[in-house]
Amino acid sequence: MADIGRNAPCPCGSGRKYKHCCIDRETALRAEPLPAGRFRYEPGSYGGPGGYFPSLLCYKEVSPDTWEEYFCLAKSDTVVDDEDSATAMATEHLNAAFAVQDAGGSAADFALSLRHAGYKNVEGFRVVPEQNTGPK
Repeated sequence: MADIGRNAPCPCGSGRKYKHCCIDRETALRAEPLPAGRFRYEPGSYGGPGGYFPSLLCYKEVSPDTWEEYFCLAKSDTVVDDEDSATAMATEHLNAAFAVQDAGGSAADFALSLRHAGYKNVEGFRVVPEQNTGPK
């Protein structure tokens, strides 16, 4: 992951310099131990008719072959009209984050690359199962 210059605009989009915005929080995030366990990510969309955000749902392995929803990230600064476009964007961003990790970056670098792409944690998210309406 490329280093952000202290005087560069903050990647969070606040318009402030990085050194006056997120540098302390990101330095602390890099120092924190990451939660133990195995995780997997699923790109998707968050929202509903009228606007969909690219989103990433993280699952944590709670026992062998058992996964539960752990957290959801959404890119709330990007709204598209259809779920497929939102999912395609999320897939692209997730692949870029994995590329950072594959190039020798840490799990924190993976997380920060998603943050720099504009993904934020969705508090109180809920997954809506797809409804099978059957043939009409």
